[in-house]
Amino acid sequence: MRVFVGQILPYITVAILLGGITWRIWRWMIGRIVHNITLAPYPSSWSAAIGWILWQMVFFWNIFKFDKPLWLGAWPMHVALVSILGGHTLGIYTLGMQFHLLLPWVTEHQSEAASNALGTTFGIIFFVTLLYLLYRRFAVEKVRAISATSDYLHLLLLLGIVGIGDYMRLVHSASLHYKEARVFMAGLFTFNPQPLPENWFFFVHFLLVQIMLIIFPFSKLMHPFGILWNRWIYNRPFERPPAGLPGVKLTL
Repeated sequence: MRVFVGQILPYITVAILLGGITWRIWRWMIGRIVHNITLAPYPSSWSAAIGWILWQMVFFWNIFKFDKPLWLGAWPMHVALVSILGGHTLGIYTLGMQFHLLLPWVTEHQSEAASNALGTTFGIIFFVTLLYLLYRRFAVEKVRAISATSDYLHLLLLLGIVGIGDYMRLVHSASLHYKEARVFMAGLFTFNPQPLPENWFFFVHFLLVQIMLIIFPFSKLMHPFGILWNRWIYNRPFERPPAGLPGVKLTL
C-alpha cells in the first residue's frame, strides 16, 4: 500500500489531473458563442480587460458586491490556500531557507522559524475559513437549498487535508522535516521515486491530496479555470458598432 500510494499513484494522479483539465478546457472552447455577451462598461483594450479580470479574480470583487458573508470566508480561504501552496514549494525546495536567501541578514534558524510560523498561521486560517463555509452550507437556508452532496464532501476532504497538515505543524512528534519531504518529492519529479517517509500522518495527508487532485477536473473545484474563462467571455474588449449600416453602399 505504501509503495502504491507513494511511488505509483502520484503519476496516475498527475496524468488524470492534466488530462482532465485539458478535456474540460477543450469542452469550453468548442462551445459556440452566437451573440456577443460582453458586459458594459466594455474594456477598450486588452490591457484594460486583463487588468479588470485580474482585479475581479484577486479580490473576488463580484462576491464582495453581492454576498459579503460569503466573501468573508471565501477570500481569506483562497489567500491562505495560495500562501500554503507557495510556502510548500519554497519551503521544501529551500529547506525553509527562503527568507535567508532573500534577506541574507536573516539567519538560517530565523528563516526556518519564520517559514514554520507562516505555514502554521495560514494553515489555521485555511482550516477556520473552511469550517465557516461548511457552517454556511448547513445554517443559511438559501445556501443549503443549492448545495449538493459533493459540496459537503469537497469541504470535508479539504478539512481532512489541512487538519492533518496543521496537526503535523503543531505536534512535534507528528512533524516531518523539510529534508525528508524534499528527498521524497525530488524522487517523484526525477522519475526515481523514493519510499514514503516513515510518518503515518504524512501518508494520510499525501493520499488525501492525491484524491483531491484526481477529482479536481471533474468537480466544482475546477472553478478557478472556469472563472477565468467566464471573465474572458464577459469582460473582453468590445466596441459597440455605430447605429445604422456604416459602409454599406446601396444601388438603386
